Amino acid sequence: MAAANDRVTELEGLVKKYKDAYYNGQPLVSDAAYDELEDELRRLAPDSAALKSIGAPAPAGGEWPKARHAIPMGSLNKAVNEAELRQWAERCDKLGAEAGLAPITTSLLVTEKLDGLSLAVNYVDGRIAEAITRGDGHVGENITPNARRMQGVPSRLPEKLTVSIRGEIILKLSDVKRGFPGYVATPRNKAAGTSKRFDGEGCQYLTVMFYDLEGGPKEYATEEEKYEALSALGLIVPWFTVTDLEGALRVHQDYVASKRGALDYEIDGLVVRANDLRSQHLLGELGDRPRAAVAFKFPSLAKNSKVVAITWETGPSGRVTPIAQVEPVDIGGAIVQNVSLHNTSNVERLGVGVGDEVLVSRRNDVIPYLEEVVVKHGTVATPPEACVSCKQPLTRRGEYLQCTNKECFAIVTGRLRRWVGVQDILEWGEKLIVQLVEAGLVKEPADLYRLTVEQIAGLERRGELSAKKIVANLHARLPLTLPVFLASLGMEDFAFETAKLLVANGYDTLEKLFEAKEEEIAGLKGMGEIKAKSVVAGLAARRDEIGRLRAAGIEPVPPKTGGGLYGRSFCFTGTLPRPRKEYEELVEKHGGTLLAGVTKDLDFLVLADPGSGSTKAEKAKKYGTACIDADQFMALVARAEAGEHIESPRAAAAAAAAAEPAEPKPKKARAKKKTVSAPEEEP
Repeated sequence: MAAANDRVTELEGLVKKYKDAYYNGQPLVSDAAYDELEDELRRLAPDSAALKSIGAPAPAGGEWPKARHAIPMGSLNKAVNEAELRQWAERCDKLGAEAGLAPITTSLLVTEKLDGLSLAVNYVDGRIAEAITRGDGHVGENITPNARRMQGVPSRLPEKLTVSIRGEIILKLSDVKRGFPGYVATPRNKAAGTSKRFDGEGCQYLTVMFYDLEGGPKEYATEEEKYEALSALGLIVPWFTVTDLEGALRVHQDYVASKRGALDYEIDGLVVRANDLRSQHLLGELGDRPRAAVAFKFPSLAKNSKVVAITWETGPSGRVTPIAQVEPVDIGGAIVQNVSLHNTSNVERLGVGVGDEVLVSRRNDVIPYLEEVVVKHGTVATPPEACVSCKQPLTRRGEYLQCTNKECFAIVTGRLRRWVGVQDILEWGEKLIVQLVEAGLVKEPADLYRLTVEQIAGLERRGELSAKKIVANLHARLPLTLPVFLASLGMEDFAFETAKLLVANGYDTLEKLFEAKEEEIAGLKGMGEIKAKSVVAGLAARRDEIGRLRAAGIEPVPPKTGGGLYGRSFCFTGTLPRPRKEYEELVEKHGGTLLAGVTKDLDFLVLADPGSGSTKAEKAKKYGTACIDADQFMALVARAEAGEHIESPRAAAAAAAAAEPAEPKPKKARAKKKTVSAPEEEP
């Protein structure tokens, strides 16, 4: 008994310590490790006060003024598998029946459980009054000046409402790259630290998504109505649907299988709650947690392994990336053996070395990631002083080690691989590139276009027939559009989307780009100061190389501005009958544009099943984007080739709607609103 009590005391101390660190944006262990400790404490001492505390205590001497929540920000119980969700549903329906309610779990609102920081934004007469962090659930910090700078937080609502709106501060993955290049820890940690900076620096890269509102003249009968009201106010809300218990399980399966990995932000589960607000009120709370809601967690994709080696690889830009080789471990059906450590600063932060036991995950179920050192055995890995490829001295540039030797074999071959890779040129694999460089035939992309059939045929295991195909495939990609040309160079922060954005904003020739100023580019939507600086510096550094390409006859051309698909945008996703590159080339051939994801500006989403319930498909339908399959896309291309200009699907829908008389909407009966908290689960 004494041993058990000692263990409870130890666990309570650890849970409190790790919980406080988590809510202050400085977690000491992973979510998976914390969950193990909390679950053990719950088994040994289910009534422990450590399990009931919510959030972090408000420090007495914080820089931000404290503010009290009018309605406490609560927490949720969790279900970690199907059996536990069904048990929760049975309890709800049983309690509901005792209260005279219809089965509650026939109408559930299911939404994403955002991995961020809770925020309550209060509006008075439609104007923002204060934005309060969660804190301990009762008292938080008033960070209104910072909240005003965040994406999705309007200073004024379209209606003069006095309401409290609950949301979550998140850092999108795309905004990590845009605003914090080189940062590799969890986006939540960066969001936590940035949101409380006294100078507000970086808050413009944070986003707030809202999920609840209290107050105002309207009374709501369901959670769904609240979400619709939030959307009507122009606020960003996470994806949601109303379904039954079996539907909630299917949604969870879809997210685990693919949807979660396709998101631009991190979530760690789904929130499942009774859609009916009256039912929520009647079921009440247990231990400050609502009975009618639960956090349905995703299975943990993290396992322990051991570091057997750490290597340092030089990339095309000269940056040196540390790679941890770990004992093979099966995570979510994939065998992980190599994990990028990203940069030197991250190695130092983790304190990782050979022999250490580490927790390895697959971020968003895809990318191998070393989360933490679980048990330290070896010494921290020492960064090399010389490039492993060319043996020349390395220099430290911020978080990275850099090889500055332009003749470095790794840099030369890496840039050549990038050039042919972006253009997806057949027959041009890594082995051929290495052969050409080792033979002294090429050093940079311009050299590729001076190669002869005889030179390539003279390489080992090539021959004249193979050489002819290699040369023909290279030249078949010409002329290169300016975005493809720029992306093929492989400059930092100069991906294909960046190049297209610049061209779309009038920088459609190399001369215009060379003359562009940092402040001009920084002012473009989607750019910013950091990316603008990289663009200008990258062009200046590669200007001579670009000149040699032009001298070799490689003159980039502006994208086509005519054609039957001109003005129309397309995004391709999932498995299609042909290689995606072929479809994308048809779009560009006929003057259309390509988008990497679903936005309000997307006209057509091309996917295997237009009736799919995937995240992209649902988002597309919400925006009025047409979802079509490959055959329908080819039909559009045929019409474009016949000289027809394809109109916007939104314009077609608007014209059809205008031709039909509008029917009056029946009024909904409103149940009296019951106040409930907008809880979030523990870490």
